[in-house]
Amino acid sequence: MIDHPGFVLEHCRKNCGKSAQDWSLLHQQLEQMFKDLDLLSHLQQKFPVIHYHHLPKISIAGCPNACSQPQIKDIGLTGFLMPKLTEARCTGCQACCRSCQEGALSWQGELEFEPTKCIGCGDCVRSCPTGKILPGESGWTLHLGGRLGRHPQLARLSREKLQTSELPRIIGRILEDYIDNGLPQERLTHFLDRRPHL
Repeated sequence: MIDHPGFVLEHCRKNCGKSAQDWSLLHQQLEQMFKDLDLLSHLQQKFPVIHYHHLPKISIAGCPNACSQPQIKDIGLTGFLMPKLTEARCTGCQACCRSCQEGALSWQGELEFEPTKCIGCGDCVRSCPTGKILPGESGWTLHLGGRLGRHPQLARLSREKLQTSELPRIIGRILEDYIDNGLPQERLTHFLDRRPHL
């Protein structure tokens, strides 16, 4: 048996200039919730011997750069920040266009924005010196069922545009469902495969 609290909760680095969402409070809330659920006791009922790959793995990434790899975790959260174009005068400095790696912003004598290309990283918001681009809609996306190992797969998109206040309740319900309805020796990622509606 390895020494652990029954889960793995990861996050991206603190005070990152790229962060689109502050994850610190969410991390505290989730950590306490996981402890309250006593996941270790429930895992001990499911697995004769608990190995690392049996542990539910949750990752919080403050922006779409996803340094904490939420795409390959059982539960992955990714923050986003969409730009909002205002009526403020644009000076044509094109700092926002240079900052956008997705090509969502371009300059054709005036600023043009293609929202379908935007992934919500917030770089353009941070680069704009004039107030032409301000913070718009922001929140989190939830991905479920990622894993590595023998049969790796990326987590599937479950929900979008979630707010920090909603996430402990949503994730708590997922874990409670796993505790109550997971099969003997069934990892969380495989349980989530069986319940794609979550």
